[in-house]
Amino acid sequence: MSGPGGPIRSALGALREALANEGIRRLEIGWMVGIAADTALLVVLLVVVYEREGAVATGILGAVRMVPAVLSGMLSGAVLERFSGQRLLVGIGLTRTVSAAGAALVIAVDGPTAALFVLAAVAAAAGAPVRPIQATLMPALARSPGELVASNMAWTTGEGLGAFAGPLVAGILINVGSDAGAAAAAAIGFAISVGAVVGLRFEQIEDATGGAGEAGGGLRLLDGLRALARRPVPRWVMVTVFGQVGTRFILNTLLVVAAIELLGMGDGGVGILTAAIGIGGLVGGVFAMTLTETSRLVRTACAALAWWGLPIAVIGLLPFPAVALAAMVIIGVANAVYDVAIFTILQRGCSNEERAPVFSVFEGIVGLGAVGGSLLAPVLLAAFGPEGALGIAGALLPIVALIVYGRIGRVHQIAVVDEPIVRLLRQVPIFAALPLTAVERVAAGMRPIAAPAGTVLLREGAMGDEFLVVDRGEVDVSVEGRHIHRLGHGAGIGEISLVRSAPRTATVTAATPMTGYSVDCRTFLAAISGPAAAAVTEHIAEAHLARSSTIA
Repeated sequence: MSGPGGPIRSALGALREALANEGIRRLEIGWMVGIAADTALLVVLLVVVYEREGAVATGILGAVRMVPAVLSGMLSGAVLERFSGQRLLVGIGLTRTVSAAGAALVIAVDGPTAALFVLAAVAAAAGAPVRPIQATLMPALARSPGELVASNMAWTTGEGLGAFAGPLVAGILINVGSDAGAAAAAAIGFAISVGAVVGLRFEQIEDATGGAGEAGGGLRLLDGLRALARRPVPRWVMVTVFGQVGTRFILNTLLVVAAIELLGMGDGGVGILTAAIGIGGLVGGVFAMTLTETSRLVRTACAALAWWGLPIAVIGLLPFPAVALAAMVIIGVANAVYDVAIFTILQRGCSNEERAPVFSVFEGIVGLGAVGGSLLAPVLLAAFGPEGALGIAGALLPIVALIVYGRIGRVHQIAVVDEPIVRLLRQVPIFAALPLTAVERVAAGMRPIAAPAGTVLLREGAMGDEFLVVDRGEVDVSVEGRHIHRLGHGAGIGEISLVRSAPRTATVTAATPMTGYSVDCRTFLAAISGPAAAAVTEHIAEAHLARSSTIA
């Protein structure tokens, strides 16, 4: 038996494999540093606006930040389908760098609060597409479902590190009286995130736009909504997203009031409490490592959602700094697990063509939740006071979790392409280097085949129009009547004729009753068009030709 550490050891291996992928590693670094910069900027803006204008203004700041973010987030799918993801991420990072630097200047010269609102809106609008773009690109870099889960886990862990480091640095600088320095640190962080994604490369050209192929035109929102209408699991996941984001933005305002007025932690307490969420995110990454089975994702997401909300209510009941810090750590743990679960569900539960439009809708829902939460927070404070507002906010997510679990909690099949088919294709050497997007394109172009023993599947001298993948049974390969070898599960056959537009060089006959899949010529050639897959294919073709000539 593997013991209790077996799943975690396996997941750590998948994590190491994912981070060895240069493209994934660049995305992870850019995301982590960008989160650190964004949370640092948010903390300093909340503190400065609260000190200048009060609690109501901090809630309005959240809404001002997120209203333009709703629009830019909903545009992310359409823009990604037209421009390289790498160029978009670089442009976004530069815009956020300038916005944070501008905020530092305004704070340093005691400029108007309205200018901070404008710069906050620009930074948020620029940053909103980062998450849907990266979530859409991740399957275009990951090579297997396990690597995708590991990548999402690393993404969430990086978010935890960033969410810890950014507010902590901001809190320290605020405590020493350098509000402008905190904003300047955010600008530096955004600039570093640009450097991380400059060298991002993709195996296939269409994967640079998320693997969807040709752009669909328009904002793609209707396409995303139609996809969600067809797929109940992603649809109900969106309900949880709205609730979770709304609660998070309620908490943003409540933390400022709680840290300063209820807990007596001062201005710097805002950064410390926010950093505690980041610490929890690191711990939550350990739990998220075990989410390798898609059948567990929905149940895990619902449980994490409930634990996201409950600690908020506990702070209202027990308003002590130690309790608040522990509650924030628990929220961070739940947030890490929840994020890995929902992003994997949306990535695996949508086809290549649906993924970018669905993430456009996702970001719109995130923005609406953020605006709603930001506006609701001051209402709750005014009506119920800090303790009551915390209690009500904490009760929202457990209720949402129960409702959603009742609708989709027993659904086991989430992935659009069955994982056994993905594993089979991954065993074919020619397809081993392909990202998930390309594997799904191959799967979409396959048709099942079955043949009794003795059936000639490919005939020497005939022109080829298909590539065969053996699932069950065995096949014999012969050249000019001479037996070369026998192949079984996971074997791929017929690449030479397709790659070189030449007659078949061997005859392939079913040695036993067999089942498998046929990949048409167009789909096969599109799949191996990238440099890594093309090199592997050519190497395999040369080896097969060399073996045939030796036998002859």
